[in-house]
Amino acid sequence: MTGRRLVTTALLLAAPALMTAQTVLPELRVTLDPAVITVGDPIAVVVTVTHGPDTQVVWPEPIDFGVFELLDIQISNATTDGDHAQSRATLTVTAFELGDQTVPAFEIAIIDSAGETVTLSTEAVTVTVDSVDRDKSGDIRDIKAPLEIPFGVATLLPWLAGLVVLGGAAYWLYWRYRRRVRPQVVTPIAPPRPAHEIAYDSLAALEFSDLLAQGKVKTYHTRGSDIMRMYAKNRFGIDAMEMTTDEAIQALRQCGATNGVIAEFRQLLDRCDLVKFAKFRPEVPDCHDLVSLGRRLVDATTPTDPSPVDTSVETKVA
Repeated sequence: MTGRRLVTTALLLAAPALMTAQTVLPELRVTLDPAVITVGDPIAVVVTVTHGPDTQVVWPEPIDFGVFELLDIQISNATTDGDHAQSRATLTVTAFELGDQTVPAFEIAIIDSAGETVTLSTEAVTVTVDSVDRDKSGDIRDIKAPLEIPFGVATLLPWLAGLVVLGGAAYWLYWRYRRRVRPQVVTPIAPPRPAHEIAYDSLAALEFSDLLAQGKVKTYHTRGSDIMRMYAKNRFGIDAMEMTTDEAIQALRQCGATNGVIAEFRQLLDRCDLVKFAKFRPEVPDCHDLVSLGRRLVDATTPTDPSPVDTSVETKVA
């Protein structure tokens, strides 16, 4: 079909436990339309996942499209037909670089009711980006000669008069207000608060918030994850706010954190990720344990003689 490309990838990567939990093996289909565009034209990338009705599709966020710019994303609710279910996402992208450009592959996670995960990956596909053709209906015309600006004393007089007036006004304002200028008072900058104090206050605010009473479990866990990622940034100097959970754990390990601290950090971040991305909904008493786990981590990693901000990557965590 001209201008349309269909890419189908079926990766059956489930472990034996996942094979017993799922009656339908997941399958991934990607439709790309069109395959040849001009600069700035939209491309519809339709991703359809066939899976079991007792499983859930977790779309990546964000998706790296390389040289392509994401214009819009629409995720449809899963539809069920017997023992099959389908989830679909329509992504609209475009490109502004000429030539053959590649839409990078990306991964989609599928989680069953037992928490087992299988990962499907799309294939990298090529889109041809052409330039906009110029108008060939007429002949090439000669270049026009540059316009001449009339020049004379009469032309300069208004500009000279304006400069004299502006110079006089600036001189008058200078002498009028120069004695009113007061010396600037330098306000001392307070030293930044220690990382553990900020974390304790943030955890306390989260604990006494009404998020759980309002049923906002996802927002509660999102704030808990942000608090501990910001603590890791202020305490160890790692940019955990811009890292995935695996990257943050690796950075903590390079900072010299103990295995116990690393294990509890992973437990906290993985739990928050399940609520944020896999729609896992724990009970309210279990939600309160998130603050307790955060406080234990801060207690275990607070230096004996804390400085306002400790960002040394050589510090060994107790």
